[in-house]
Amino acid sequence: MIPFTYGFVGWVTNWLALKMTFYPIRFWGIPPYLGWQGIIPRKAHKMASKSVDVITGRLMNVQEVFQKIDPVRAEAEFLPSLERSIDDSLDEFARAIDPKIWESLPKLVKEEIQFKIRRESGYTIRKVIRNLQSDINSLFDVKALVLKKLSGDNVSLVVELFQEVGAPEFKFIERSGFYFGFLLGLGQMVFYFFFPIWWTLPLQGVIVGYLTNYLALEMIFRPLHPKSILGLFTYQGLFLKRQNEVSRLYAKLVSKKILTAKNIMEELVFGKAAEELLKLVRDSIEKQVDHLSTIAKPILFATGKLPEYETAKAVISARLSEHAIGNASQLENYLGEALDLEKTMGDKMANLPPEEYESILRSAFQEDEMLLILVGAALGAVVGFLQIFFI
Repeated sequence: MIPFTYGFVGWVTNWLALKMTFYPIRFWGIPPYLGWQGIIPRKAHKMASKSVDVITGRLMNVQEVFQKIDPVRAEAEFLPSLERSIDDSLDEFARAIDPKIWESLPKLVKEEIQFKIRRESGYTIRKVIRNLQSDINSLFDVKALVLKKLSGDNVSLVVELFQEVGAPEFKFIERSGFYFGFLLGLGQMVFYFFFPIWWTLPLQGVIVGYLTNYLALEMIFRPLHPKSILGLFTYQGLFLKRQNEVSRLYAKLVSKKILTAKNIMEELVFGKAAEELLKLVRDSIEKQVDHLSTIAKPILFATGKLPEYETAKAVISARLSEHAIGNASQLENYLGEALDLEKTMGDKMANLPPEEYESILRSAFQEDEMLLILVGAALGAVVGFLQIFFI
């Protein structure tokens, strides 16, 4: 009976230890000390910071990734969404300077002007993209984006990330508790047969709870490199063995739930560099207007219309730039396709040295590994104490 009892002890302690690693998401109890919050949710910000280090330090170079964007293709994707705004702005711009002149122009002349402005607008889009690429590190804060998506109200995403990436390993920890507990129980049965002392049961529970958690964690992460056992078979830590599979899954989760094209566009448009991006777009549009008005400027000066021109230019440039920013979502599909973060990160992660790769999942436990093991030992003691009344 004892081996099965300790098998159950091992399974229960490992199962509870895992649940306590991830849950509850929010602190349960009387803060700050009387209660419990899952180890990972409690340290979500630190976990998110480590994820940032992994993503930006090992899996992607922001400058390199954004160089994949083709300005010409971006123009083709984005310009159609601006054409109506360009035409309306041209009409408003011309009327603001002198409505009579604009009204008197033949339709063909107006259409020619619209065509040239659209063409120049395409050039402006390409120029903005190139400027963005050259200064992406100051305009796009990938660390802020990842931290925002993995902490605060988004803590559950950290839990989901670790649970999905390490699902087979966590299942092994749970099941191995029974196997290790059963084997240890055989030894405990012999011990209790010769020394039937009641207080040894809680002590044995502590040993079983401690060892089952410790052994399970060791088998997941050690050895780092494949080792031959008596020349009969090779063994490697379970998580290390799945490096290629985990790499693809991790990259997929990050690219689909954190560094999505939508999130990247929102960070660019509404993040800390939003004003800089808006200024970049506005300056480019103003230069375009000046370029197109080169021939007309002397006439405007001679007729005293230059002040109206400058005022109209500032108003229209601001309006067009805001409209461009507001329609930035039109680039999301192409941005996701061009950046191809899932493949980029998956390939790099699959080729990481085992020492670096291991830290991706182990960072969830490393600082609190001993706490996790001691929780198993404490739960084992409780179950061992309960056995006194049944054996």
